[in-house]
Amino acid sequence: MTVTDDHRTSAAAGRPPRRLGIALLAASLTAAVLAAITPWPRGFQGAPTGDPELMAELEDALGSRHWQHVAAARVDGDEVTFAGTGAHEHTEFEIGSITKTFTAALFAEAIDRGEVKADTRLGEVWPDLDGKVAEVTLESIAMQRSGLPSQEPTPSFRDGVMSVLSNYIHTDPYRGDAGDIVASLNDVEVGEPEPEYSNYGFAVLGQALAEAAGQDYTDLVRERITEPLGMEETFVPDSAEGLSHGYTASGLPAAPWTLGGSAPAGAIRSTTHDMSIWLRAVRDESAPGAEASHPRKAFDDSDRIGWAWFTTTDRSPNLTWHNGGTGGYRSFLGFDPKSEQGIIVLTNSANWVDAAADLVSAPATDRTESASETTTSATERTGARS
Repeated sequence: MTVTDDHRTSAAAGRPPRRLGIALLAASLTAAVLAAITPWPRGFQGAPTGDPELMAELEDALGSRHWQHVAAARVDGDEVTFAGTGAHEHTEFEIGSITKTFTAALFAEAIDRGEVKADTRLGEVWPDLDGKVAEVTLESIAMQRSGLPSQEPTPSFRDGVMSVLSNYIHTDPYRGDAGDIVASLNDVEVGEPEPEYSNYGFAVLGQALAEAAGQDYTDLVRERITEPLGMEETFVPDSAEGLSHGYTASGLPAAPWTLGGSAPAGAIRSTTHDMSIWLRAVRDESAPGAEASHPRKAFDDSDRIGWAWFTTTDRSPNLTWHNGGTGGYRSFLGFDPKSEQGIIVLTNSANWVDAAADLVSAPATDRTESASETTTSATERTGARS
């Protein structure tokens, strides 16, 4: 008995105690699980497609982050160059707030059709409204200076909780339908008519245009914009079906968004193929409602705004542009009507891609620093464009 006890003691001295071994095993398993579910920063994923030079320039402009798949298009006159990794020109993405440029085009088109006027008030669209909100004009919404809040007021405590929770579980936070958007106007507080970006405002604008036309927003986009332009890969979804999830900025899965009644603010899905059609048609003013892109007033120190569209004041050349972001997608579209150049980037990662503007335009600081060195080449480029 004593020999057996001495043997166990001697054996234990040559290895970690049992509890320590279990703890080390648990720690190792935990580390393995965390490594598996916590993505590490890395470049774009998937096989390269299209033009390798464009993709190399894009990777250089966007830098090293946790990217997933990307599709890009560079426009020069009528020539379009596509590139991507893990995606191509017909890969579907959420374009987020670039949707607002479609809503703005519908606004311009509705004016041309005599359905509304620029100064039509919400109280004229929905006569039951009263108070300050009834005096808000459609143009003030289109120019992001209506005083409406940035987000839709939550219709109930439960909806408010679910909206906040969606930020943590990466699901669509927009829960109200078109009726909820209209009903929310009865209780909304209207602020000063100062420049302030409002998703809620564009949801209201889109539903107002649908009310004036006697059609829903989805049909307006299809019948007045995408069908006339042959944009067969662009649509307003009515469910999350048909699109795989995107990814958060850190690489975690994020569910598709459909936005319900807020669809006019950011629900459209499209491809770089179709976005290149949209860019050229707006640039050439052959698109329905293309006049929405014309800058009308200052928005901030570096941009003027038209109806939805921004135009920079601090780049060379200045770009007319809009970007977009949903839970797991980001987008950018910008162009210069004079040079006829433009860039489009769509990605299923929640990392902003606005830096792609540098592929067709230079920031003012860069222009100032290098002006003395590039006067001759700049003159040559201007001559070539004219």
